[in-house]
Amino acid sequence: MLKITNIKASCGDSFLIEDTDAPKKLLLDCGFKLTYQHHIKKLTSSVDYLILTHSDEDHIHGAIPLIEDTPQKFTVGKVYVNVPSSYDTGSEDGDISIHQAITLENLLNEKEISYQGLLAGMVINISENISLEIVSPSQEDLEYFIGKYKEVKKSSSPDPISKPNSIIPLEKLAENKDMYKSKKSDFTNAASIAFILKYKDISFLFLGDAHPTVVTDYLEAKGFSENKKYAFDYIKLSHHGSVTSISKKFISMVSCSNYIVSTNGGKARSRHPSRETIAKLALNVERNGGNDIQFLFNYPVEEITARNGLLINSEEMNKYNIKLIEQSSFCIK
Repeated sequence: MLKITNIKASCGDSFLIEDTDAPKKLLLDCGFKLTYQHHIKKLTSSVDYLILTHSDEDHIHGAIPLIEDTPQKFTVGKVYVNVPSSYDTGSEDGDISIHQAITLENLLNEKEISYQGLLAGMVINISENISLEIVSPSQEDLEYFIGKYKEVKKSSSPDPISKPNSIIPLEKLAENKDMYKSKKSDFTNAASIAFILKYKDISFLFLGDAHPTVVTDYLEAKGFSENKKYAFDYIKLSHHGSVTSISKKFISMVSCSNYIVSTNGGKARSRHPSRETIAKLALNVERNGGNDIQFLFNYPVEEITARNGLLINSEEMNKYNIKLIEQSSFCIK
């Protein structure tokens, strides 16, 4: 059986993926430090694989106390992380996330834990039933990210959100132009690891915080297009459903009815998911497996809307067969 737990990581990401028949465990990202303290180590004290998608704090921070606990309180098998030494490139100081990546890299070396990087096109066999096809990053985007270590400055550019007193109709939002940044200005996310997880005949797309053009470039190179869509059973949305992490081209190249969102609604002005992202998917994506389109959250929807504002009203839900569901665990036989 495949069991996936969308761990409560506040506004971050952390997933425990298990093949209970093998048995094998993969931990994908670790959220914040409290994610490890309050959730991860209560779920398990060992994993066979650890993948850290990129250096943003909400994905990597919890890995530091986890590795510090290794091997006395936690055991880790193979680690996949794109740090400079994975590619014989010198690391340089940068913002807080880069500092954390360097701290993590030093800890891995001190603990003599094996690690390596991941690039698009690689395939990893987690168990007899689970394989990962790496979609992002490309060699070019990863090299650019590593080269920018020295120049990184702390910055914040929150996603635009719709205020509750000025709700824009779904139909209008669905037609809005793409809002993603260029890869060079969003190089951290362009270097994010993303992969297709295959379990028997089931396909998940885990996007991390991947840049939409990196993903569509990969799918296009594999022969997929608007006329030949890649059918996924589940897609974990990039960057918690941010409007700056999705594109019309991506939506046109896939079919899927189930979208996993990892967030408690965000913080300050960086609130997720975007109502616009939901609108673009609900009105434009090809659905498979039924008439409904489902957005699956690891926190109560009421908590997210209280923090974020209205996502979908009941009339819109009925008109477009949209469901917002709290579901943090997935079990597939």
